[in-house]
Amino acid sequence: MTRGWRVVAMLWSGALAAGAFTAHASEPAAPAPADNCDFKLECQLGAHAFSVGFDSESGECVEDDMRAFVETSGGKVELPLEKAWYRSISNLADGESICHLTGARGPDSAVSAFAVDEHRALVFFTQDGRPGYDSVGVVLIDTATGKVLDVKQRLGQSKDSMVAILKTPRGYKLQLVRESLSVVRCDCSAAFADDWMSIEVVNGRIRARWMR
Repeated sequence: MTRGWRVVAMLWSGALAAGAFTAHASEPAAPAPADNCDFKLECQLGAHAFSVGFDSESGECVEDDMRAFVETSGGKVELPLEKAWYRSISNLADGESICHLTGARGPDSAVSAFAVDEHRALVFFTQDGRPGYDSVGVVLIDTATGKVLDVKQRLGQSKDSMVAILKTPRGYKLQLVRESLSVVRCDCSAAFADDWMSIEVVNGRIRARWMR
């Protein structure tokens, strides 16, 4: 008799648990919070501290309404970029980063922002290119004054969200899409050929060129 009651109790408990699970699963899920697109890069080049901020007017990434600003002790200057959805690029390679994401800690907080000399810096970023690949851009900044010296908004597209920017004797290089292969019959990355692009600062301007 005792054994029989134990079996009944076990079955009853299982039914209650299943009912509780079903009731819980049928409850509407809480709405996910809107993506916070805004981010800021805190930077230091020698004695010059500055920041580069990207702010969304709506607070929603998909609105493509982010604007960018350089801020120094002397004031705030807007970058001459079209409104879009921007992201920072982690520093994955051998360049020495001078900026990190505000609020982040550790090596993963370093971004692809590099010194050109004692008072000029190159800061790289990506621009959302949905439904296609994202574009990579770069800005040249006078870190003493916050003045924007030059901008290349679209150097080219990257097939990977992780972009490795490597140091060269005269600047930096990265792989971007150079050619669309019409003979490749698929909607896939194989239809796009990468090549190395060189980024240098020449006569105060950004020079971008394919390396071969």
